[in-house]
Amino acid sequence: MMKKLCSLILALLLLLTSAAFAAADSGEKAATLLCLNIGKADCLLLSWGDTHWLIDAGYEATFPALQTALSEYHIDRLNGVFLTHCHDDHSGGLLPLAQTDIPVDAWYASPHFFDVKEKKHPAVLAAAARGEEVTWLPAGSVLPVDEDASLTVLGPLQTDEDNENNNSLVLLFSSPAGSILLCGDMKTDEEADLVSAGNLSACTLLKAGHHGDDETLSKSFLKAVRPEAAVISTSTAEEPDTPAPSTLLKLKNAGCAVYVTQDCHDAILFTLSGGKVTAVEDIQWGGAPSRFEGLTLAIDVAADTVTLRNTASDSVSLDGYTLYSTKGDESLRLTGPTLGPGEAWVIGSRSAAVPVDQTWEEKRVWSNKKTDYGILYDPWGRPVACADNGLAD
Repeated sequence: MMKKLCSLILALLLLLTSAAFAAADSGEKAATLLCLNIGKADCLLLSWGDTHWLIDAGYEATFPALQTALSEYHIDRLNGVFLTHCHDDHSGGLLPLAQTDIPVDAWYASPHFFDVKEKKHPAVLAAAARGEEVTWLPAGSVLPVDEDASLTVLGPLQTDEDNENNNSLVLLFSSPAGSILLCGDMKTDEEADLVSAGNLSACTLLKAGHHGDDETLSKSFLKAVRPEAAVISTSTAEEPDTPAPSTLLKLKNAGCAVYVTQDCHDAILFTLSGGKVTAVEDIQWGGAPSRFEGLTLAIDVAADTVTLRNTASDSVSLDGYTLYSTKGDESLRLTGPTLGPGEAWVIGSRSAAVPVDQTWEEKRVWSNKKTDYGILYDPWGRPVACADNGLAD
């Protein structure tokens, strides 16, 4: 009986949130922003009526979560895909997207970047996979959506050759329903450029920059944008200094409601209407089971192994799970083991110093010099376990 009731509630919740995406069918349009909980990575779906844009695509390993979101909300076409900057936690899902049959009308990116050649730029590679090209968006570019709404590029105003985060594309969505300021991984240096340029204005919803760390949201920037609500995409397990207590306090003192993706199940849905914003904080996909609770991982740098352990009282099949090393940017898709309660599975590189249950066909996986994180994703692209290698940078 309880399972039936939970299923009914879940179905009702998805019906209500789907209705928000279809708000154009009612008298008044609403804007929506769906923010996926895929760890620290950024992946956002912005919708206005029957037009939909993707802002960043998360890691390659989290792409199944984006696929699930598109399916849940019956989005079968993207009017534009924006890459804010070249880091893997924003760009990794672009090529998998390009390899699907989902139509994409245009690929957009900032012309400011320094740590990658243009022909290797993630957006260029994704567009090229379809025989298409990237549209570079300098500050001041305006993309009309319809007679009422537009997307304006506010930054970056210059290339930062020391920190790629400050080359983040900053977008302002404007509509009668309200406005959304999307900041990528912008830090205080880029914020200062925008404040000095005087082209910032109040917004209804703010997507905070760089996972809400302590080098974002300066006092002058917050004074200029005065958001009603803010969302931070992060995972404390992957980025221990986020969201920074100082950042949360600044937003609180600004009278801003704060939402963090790691606090929800699969996504947070924001709806803007009449200049106000409401949030459904705990979206759970109807087409996917709940995340399995109780999986842990432990990295042994000396042995170059990782041990996955089931601490729950139920068995779990790891078929289709993906293990990811952040420092090496390498992934291993698991294809078999079922772990009973208390059971473990040891994975090691070709140079592993101990016997293993599965070999990762790399000479070495885990960094023995800098901080590295291992992240385990379920088949729906959702992180279910994370651990570092015990080293500090």
